[in-house]
Amino acid sequence: MIKLVQFPRMLGLPNPSPFCVKVEVLLKMAGLAYECEFVGNPGRGPKGKLPAIVDDGQAIGDSEIIRWHLERKYNIDFDKGLRPAERAIGHAFARMAEERTYWVLVYSRWIEEGNWPRFRDTLFAGTPSLVKSVMGPPIRQKVRRMLRAHGLGRHSRDEIYAMGAKDFDAIAVQLGGKPFLLGGEPTTVDAAVWPYILGVLVPPLESPLKQAIKKHPNLVGYCERMRARFFS
Repeated sequence: MIKLVQFPRMLGLPNPSPFCVKVEVLLKMAGLAYECEFVGNPGRGPKGKLPAIVDDGQAIGDSEIIRWHLERKYNIDFDKGLRPAERAIGHAFARMAEERTYWVLVYSRWIEEGNWPRFRDTLFAGTPSLVKSVMGPPIRQKVRRMLRAHGLGRHSRDEIYAMGAKDFDAIAVQLGGKPFLLGGEPTTVDAAVWPYILGVLVPPLESPLKQAIKKHPNLVGYCERMRARFFS
Protein backbone atom coordinates (compact mmCIF):
# COMPACT_ATOMS: atom_id res chain seq x y z
CA MET A 1 0.00 0.00 0.00
CA ILE A 2 1.18 3.52 -0.78
CA LYS A 3 2.14 5.63 2.22
CA LEU A 4 1.42 9.36 1.97
CA VAL A 5 3.76 11.33 4.21
CA GLN A 6 2.32 14.75 4.96
CA PHE A 7 1.90 17.44 7.59
CA PRO A 8 -0.71 16.94 10.35
CA ARG A 9 -4.23 18.03 9.54
CA MET A 10 -5.14 21.44 10.99
CA LEU A 11 -7.09 24.66 10.40
CA GLY A 12 -10.15 22.62 9.40
CA LEU A 13 -8.29 21.50 6.27
CA PRO A 14 -7.34 18.06 4.95
CA ASN A 15 -3.84 19.53 5.16
CA PRO A 16 -2.43 23.05 5.66
CA SER A 17 -0.14 22.45 2.65
CA PRO A 18 -1.90 22.76 -0.73
CA PHE A 19 0.70 20.40 -2.16
CA CYS A 20 -0.22 17.69 0.34
CA VAL A 21 -3.92 18.15 -0.47
CA LYS A 22 -3.08 17.90 -4.18
CA VAL A 23 -1.40 14.52 -3.78
CA GLU A 24 -4.19 13.13 -1.62
CA VAL A 25 -6.75 14.23 -4.23
CA LEU A 26 -4.69 12.56 -6.98
CA LEU A 27 -4.57 9.32 -5.00
CA LYS A 28 -8.34 9.46 -4.56
CA MET A 29 -8.87 10.26 -8.24
CA ALA A 30 -6.71 7.27 -9.16
CA GLY A 31 -8.61 4.97 -6.80
CA LEU A 32 -5.35 3.81 -5.23
CA ALA A 33 -5.25 2.49 -1.68
CA TYR A 34 -3.05 4.54 0.62
CA GLU A 35 -2.37 5.27 4.25
CA CYS A 36 -1.25 8.54 5.80
CA GLU A 37 1.75 9.20 7.98
CA PHE A 38 1.53 12.62 9.62
CA VAL A 39 4.83 14.28 10.48
CA GLY A 40 5.76 17.83 11.43
CA ASN A 41 9.27 17.77 10.03
CA PRO A 42 9.50 18.37 6.25
CA GLY A 43 12.97 16.85 6.41
CA ARG A 44 11.25 13.47 6.46
CA GLY A 45 10.68 13.89 2.74
CA PRO A 46 13.41 12.66 0.37
CA LYS A 47 13.87 16.20 -0.96
CA GLY A 48 13.62 17.90 2.41
CA LYS A 49 10.00 18.89 1.92
CA LEU A 50 6.51 17.41 2.03
CA PRO A 51 4.45 15.75 0.68
CA ALA A 52 6.18 12.50 -0.18
CA ILE A 53 4.99 9.01 -0.90
CA VAL A 54 6.57 5.65 -0.26
CA ASP A 55 5.55 3.14 -2.91
CA ASP A 56 6.99 -0.38 -2.80
CA GLY A 57 9.86 0.94 -0.72
CA GLN A 58 10.61 3.81 -3.10
CA ALA A 59 10.41 7.29 -1.56
CA ILE A 60 9.28 10.00 -3.97
CA GLY A 61 9.08 13.71 -3.17
CA ASP A 62 7.40 16.74 -4.80
CA SER A 63 3.73 16.72 -5.72
CA GLU A 64 4.29 17.01 -9.46
CA ILE A 65 6.90 14.26 -9.58
CA ILE A 66 4.57 12.10 -7.49
CA ARG A 67 1.91 12.69 -10.11
CA TRP A 68 4.30 11.59 -12.88
CA HIS A 69 5.17 8.45 -10.90
CA LEU A 70 1.51 7.51 -10.44
CA GLU A 71 0.79 8.05 -14.12
CA ARG A 72 3.73 5.91 -15.26
CA LYS A 73 3.51 3.08 -12.75
CA TYR A 74 -0.26 2.68 -12.66
CA ASN A 75 -1.02 3.69 -16.26
CA ILE A 76 -3.24 6.58 -15.17
CA ASP A 77 -4.21 9.58 -17.26
CA PHE A 78 -5.59 12.16 -14.84
CA ASP A 79 -6.54 14.32 -17.85
CA LYS A 80 -8.25 11.62 -19.86
CA GLY A 81 -10.58 13.05 -22.48
CA LEU A 82 -8.99 16.49 -22.60
CA ARG A 83 -7.76 17.97 -25.86
CA PRO A 84 -4.12 19.17 -26.09
CA ALA A 85 -5.20 22.81 -25.76
CA GLU A 86 -7.19 21.98 -22.62
CA ARG A 87 -4.23 20.14 -21.14
CA ALA A 88 -2.10 23.20 -21.82
CA ILE A 89 -4.62 25.46 -20.07
CA GLY A 90 -4.68 23.13 -17.09
CA HIS A 91 -0.90 23.10 -16.94
CA ALA A 92 -0.74 26.91 -17.02
CA PHE A 93 -3.35 27.38 -14.27
CA ALA A 94 -1.65 24.81 -12.06
CA ARG A 95 1.70 26.56 -12.45
CA MET A 96 0.12 29.93 -11.67
CA ALA A 97 -1.38 28.55 -8.46
CA GLU A 98 1.75 26.73 -7.35
CA GLU A 99 4.32 29.36 -8.30
CA ARG A 100 2.52 32.57 -7.30
CA THR A 101 -0.84 32.08 -5.60
CA TYR A 102 0.93 29.81 -3.12
CA TRP A 103 3.18 32.64 -1.98
CA VAL A 104 0.26 35.02 -1.49
CA LEU A 105 -1.35 32.33 0.68
CA VAL A 106 1.91 32.02 2.64
CA TYR A 107 1.97 35.79 3.15
CA SER A 108 -1.64 35.78 4.40
CA ARG A 109 -0.81 33.18 7.06
CA TRP A 110 2.71 33.99 8.17
CA ILE A 111 3.09 37.73 7.62
CA GLU A 112 -0.42 39.22 7.88
CA GLU A 113 -0.31 40.75 11.36
CA GLY A 114 -3.90 39.89 12.24
CA ASN A 115 -3.44 36.24 11.29
CA TRP A 116 0.04 35.42 12.51
CA PRO A 117 -0.81 34.90 16.24
CA ARG A 118 -3.66 32.50 15.49
CA PHE A 119 -1.68 30.69 12.80
CA ARG A 120 1.35 30.41 15.11
CA ASP A 121 -0.76 29.05 17.96
CA THR A 122 -2.32 26.47 15.64
CA LEU A 123 1.02 25.51 14.15
CA PHE A 124 2.62 25.04 17.55
CA ALA A 125 -0.43 23.65 19.36
CA GLY A 126 0.65 21.69 22.41
CA THR A 127 3.97 23.50 22.56
CA PRO A 128 4.72 25.36 25.83
CA SER A 129 4.27 29.13 25.53
CA LEU A 130 7.91 29.83 26.26
CA VAL A 131 9.09 27.45 23.54
CA LYS A 132 6.50 28.87 21.15
CA SER A 133 7.75 32.42 21.80
CA VAL A 134 11.31 31.33 21.05
CA MET A 135 10.62 29.17 17.98
CA GLY A 136 8.00 31.33 16.26
CA PRO A 137 9.92 34.52 15.37
CA PRO A 138 12.96 32.87 13.73
CA ILE A 139 10.75 30.64 11.58
CA ARG A 140 8.60 33.62 10.62
CA GLN A 141 11.73 35.57 9.70
CA LYS A 142 12.88 32.68 7.53
CA VAL A 143 9.53 32.81 5.71
CA ARG A 144 10.02 36.56 5.17
CA ARG A 145 13.39 35.86 3.57
CA MET A 146 11.86 33.17 1.35
CA LEU A 147 9.14 35.57 0.21
CA ARG A 148 11.73 38.21 -0.58
CA ALA A 149 13.90 35.74 -2.46
CA HIS A 150 10.88 34.69 -4.49
CA GLY A 151 10.21 38.34 -5.31
CA LEU A 152 6.68 38.62 -3.95
CA GLY A 153 7.96 39.77 -0.56
CA ARG A 154 9.45 42.88 -2.15
CA HIS A 155 5.98 44.29 -2.79
CA SER A 156 3.61 46.17 -0.51
CA ARG A 157 0.76 44.41 1.29
CA ASP A 158 -1.80 45.91 -1.09
CA GLU A 159 0.21 44.90 -4.14
CA ILE A 160 0.61 41.34 -2.89
CA TYR A 161 -3.11 40.88 -2.27
CA ALA A 162 -3.93 42.51 -5.61
CA MET A 163 -1.79 39.87 -7.33
CA GLY A 164 -3.61 37.10 -5.48
CA ALA A 165 -6.98 38.60 -6.37
CA LYS A 166 -6.01 38.64 -10.06
CA ASP A 167 -5.19 34.93 -9.83
CA PHE A 168 -8.58 34.11 -8.34
CA ASP A 169 -10.33 36.34 -10.88
CA ALA A 170 -8.71 34.30 -13.65
CA ILE A 171 -9.70 31.00 -12.01
CA ALA A 172 -13.30 32.23 -11.70
CA VAL A 173 -13.40 33.14 -15.40
CA GLN A 174 -11.97 29.76 -16.39
CA LEU A 175 -14.47 27.94 -14.19
CA GLY A 176 -17.48 29.89 -15.44
CA GLY A 177 -20.58 27.76 -15.03
CA LYS A 178 -18.80 24.41 -15.34
CA PRO A 179 -18.73 21.94 -12.44
CA PHE A 180 -14.93 21.73 -12.63
CA LEU A 181 -12.21 23.82 -14.22
CA LEU A 182 -12.07 21.94 -17.52
CA GLY A 183 -15.49 20.37 -17.71
CA GLY A 184 -17.79 17.88 -16.06
CA GLU A 185 -15.17 15.84 -14.20
CA PRO A 186 -12.19 16.86 -12.07
CA THR A 187 -8.73 16.63 -13.64
CA THR A 188 -5.16 17.40 -12.64
CA VAL A 189 -5.75 21.15 -12.63
CA ASP A 190 -8.53 20.77 -10.05
CA ALA A 191 -6.24 18.77 -7.77
CA ALA A 192 -3.64 21.53 -8.07
CA VAL A 193 -5.79 24.68 -7.92
CA TRP A 194 -8.66 23.80 -5.59
CA PRO A 195 -6.45 23.49 -2.46
CA TYR A 196 -5.68 27.22 -2.67
CA ILE A 197 -9.34 28.19 -2.68
CA LEU A 198 -10.03 25.80 0.17
CA GLY A 199 -6.93 26.97 2.05
CA VAL A 200 -8.16 30.54 2.03
CA LEU A 201 -11.89 30.04 2.61
CA VAL A 202 -11.91 27.46 5.40
CA PRO A 203 -9.38 28.52 8.07
CA PRO A 204 -10.51 31.18 10.58
CA LEU A 205 -8.02 33.65 9.10
CA GLU A 206 -9.18 36.89 7.51
CA SER A 207 -7.50 38.77 4.70
CA PRO A 208 -8.30 40.56 1.43
CA LEU A 209 -7.51 37.23 -0.22
CA LYS A 210 -10.58 35.64 1.34
CA GLN A 211 -12.73 38.53 0.19
CA ALA A 212 -11.31 38.22 -3.33
CA ILE A 213 -12.63 34.65 -3.48
CA LYS A 214 -15.97 35.35 -1.83
CA LYS A 215 -16.88 37.88 -4.49
CA HIS A 216 -17.05 34.96 -6.95
CA PRO A 217 -20.02 32.72 -6.04
CA ASN A 218 -18.89 30.15 -8.59
CA LEU A 219 -15.58 29.69 -6.72
CA VAL A 220 -17.38 29.23 -3.41
CA GLY A 221 -19.66 26.62 -4.98
CA TYR A 222 -16.74 24.92 -6.67
CA CYS A 223 -14.89 24.74 -3.38
CA GLU A 224 -17.77 22.95 -1.69
CA ARG A 225 -18.29 20.65 -4.68
CA MET A 226 -14.66 19.50 -4.61
CA ARG A 227 -14.72 19.10 -0.85
CA ALA A 228 -17.84 16.96 -1.01
CA ARG A 229 -16.34 14.86 -3.81
CA PHE A 230 -13.02 14.08 -2.13
CA PHE A 231 -13.28 14.80 1.59
CA SER A 232 -16.92 14.33 2.48
